[in-house]
Amino acid sequence: GLVQHLAESAFLQLEFRHVPFLDISARKIRGQRTNSRAAAAVRANLDMEGSPEESAIFIASVEMKGRKNLSRQLPVRTSYGIAGAFSRKNAVLSRLLVRGAFLRRRRRLYCAPEDCMRARHIYTVTGQVQGVGFRPFIYREASQLGLTGSVGNTSEGVRIEVQGEEAALENFASFPERVPPLARIASLERREAGVVENESEFRIHESLDGEHRGHSVLVSPDVAPCDACLADMADPGNRRFGYAFTNCTNCGPRYTITRSIPYDRPVTSMACFPMCAPCAEEYHDPADRRFHAQPNACPDCGPVLWLDGDPARLREAESALFARGAALDDAHEALHAERKKRYGLPEHVVMGNAAVLLLLTALRQGRIAAVRGLGGFHLVCDARNADAVAELRRRKARPHKALAVMTADLDAAGRVAVIGEGAAKLLCSPRRPIVICPRKTADESRDALPDLLAPDTASIGLMLPSTPLHHLLFHPEWAGGRREDALPALVMTSGNPHGAPLCLGNREAKARLSSMADLFLCHDRDILVRVDDSVMFSAESAPDRPAAPKLMVRRARGFVPEPVRLPERPFVEAGDSVFAAGAELKHTFCLT
Repeated sequence: GLVQHLAESAFLQLEFRHVPFLDISARKIRGQRTNSRAAAAVRANLDMEGSPEESAIFIASVEMKGRKNLSRQLPVRTSYGIAGAFSRKNAVLSRLLVRGAFLRRRRRLYCAPEDCMRARHIYTVTGQVQGVGFRPFIYREASQLGLTGSVGNTSEGVRIEVQGEEAALENFASFPERVPPLARIASLERREAGVVENESEFRIHESLDGEHRGHSVLVSPDVAPCDACLADMADPGNRRFGYAFTNCTNCGPRYTITRSIPYDRPVTSMACFPMCAPCAEEYHDPADRRFHAQPNACPDCGPVLWLDGDPARLREAESALFARGAALDDAHEALHAERKKRYGLPEHVVMGNAAVLLLLTALRQGRIAAVRGLGGFHLVCDARNADAVAELRRRKARPHKALAVMTADLDAAGRVAVIGEGAAKLLCSPRRPIVICPRKTADESRDALPDLLAPDTASIGLMLPSTPLHHLLFHPEWAGGRREDALPALVMTSGNPHGAPLCLGNREAKARLSSMADLFLCHDRDILVRVDDSVMFSAESAPDRPAAPKLMVRRARGFVPEPVRLPERPFVEAGDSVFAAGAELKHTFCLT
């Protein structure tokens, strides 16, 4: 029992009577009801001198599997009584009788509070630490160590208060080494505070009113869907099957839906979508990956899609869809009817995932659509249909400039362009930029794209789906259709008239893009910040030349508002602080 307590707690307070030497060894001990990291090897050595009645201090060296840099020398003051029989020859404890109270809390064993040395630490963390699952991460770290306190967003950053035993606090202090993938810590301050009595748990605090004023916090860029969320969308038994707004703490919209900081649901465009009971349960469950995911939603409570446009063209697309044996079932008819009435939508508007199936049918017929994405609208057409591409160029008054193309995955991209190792990494990264790649000709691939997409260059700008809605366009089977109804490549160009900014709102798009788009795929999650697609050249090498550096052509979605890190300088001069602004139509600024 003692060795198990050592393995679980990393310390033990003991008082020895008439014991000249003690060596306790344990290898690969797995404590009762602990996680995989509880496998430990524990050694404790004590050389007693002086009165047997005196307390003693010994050192416990603990190594836990599954956690980096956790081997520590932990001083522990003794306070419990032990008696036993020992064999000096092999220094193995044959029998121990332990007297004392142990407190089981959150699957770990700790000594009773009245017998332990407690402390309280307050951390202030700045950087990209809101909207990236940072608070849930801190909650889990503190809870696993049996610490009490709180974590909350403030305008100065994330404030963490932790209270508990010195050894547990020391383990907690290494949390910057294990932060979530999207988190970026810019600064961390720690100070001591007085112990709070009668505190029994660790909590996540909601942001307080009036705190939305600071500028020490970096809002996370928008992030492409993670594999777990895509698996939810692809599973017919999952309640988010085919849901175009699926997300979790590891992915989804951030910057484009944030009105102010601290980042909490009430200050995002999700504030008008109260969570249903299952979503609320996920939101409050520390074991769920949607724990405190602010954009969390499902088809029963979240945003919805609809397809609008000329009624005759909608009926035409519907007839073609029915001719292929498809059916437009609406599993959320009551919700969609309520939203249609609330927004004053015409009767011919098609709601829900049926809108995706009708849109794909219309695109196959050569139509042009305006699709509301993450940071604004795209103008979309079939990339293999040269007539549709020519008509899009005519309507947008864009005769020569290259048009970006979206494909379902890396394999599809490789059929239309030469994808090097660097380009593949960029295309598949959570940032999902447009990557400029060498275009394959008709002689190189039977799937080559029309030259009209980029008439003045041998390259093509490619991107992979960056939102769940984009994935639906390439997986109509998730929306109740057939896999073969998907188009292999789609033109995705900015939804704006020539010389004007990107369209954000549904009414704005219908007013400004009506001369360009035949149909409008809309949704009711407001876009609060206009963000275009990022554009990059990748760093590729060839046998006859060295690798060229990555080149950012347009730094936007997936990167902003994350700052560009400048090299460290030994000293700072007044001339190092520079403000730059531009350009003519699209606001860009830089401050060093």
